[in-house]
Amino acid sequence: TRPGGVYVQNVIDYPPLRFIRSELATVAAEFRHVALIAPPEAISGETGSNFVLLASDAPLPLDAVHDRLAEVDAGATLIADDELSDFVGDALVLTDDYAPVDQLLATA
Repeated sequence: TRPGGVYVQNVIDYPPLRFIRSELATVAAEFRHVALIAPPEAISGETGSNFVLLASDAPLPLDAVHDRLAEVDAGATLIADDELSDFVGDALVLTDDYAPVDQLLATA
């Protein structure tokens, strides 16, 4: 991204959500500010879903994103900061050791 730009990525994952957690850990290793948009039941690990990652070295406009989500998809939630850190936990940062990503998904 350009300085101050925003990186956006769509990820599809299913419980136990190892892939999305690792994607977030990887993105957070490169960007100072990271947020996640997904349905609450997907974040809680009850179901699979599309997850949208937002990242930037500049602060993300979280209030504006939250307000826009309320207008277009009341079923989506936005998490960042401590809540996002709790969601990511101790997930692996993806490296070439996990390429293709099925190598991550196949490990116990």
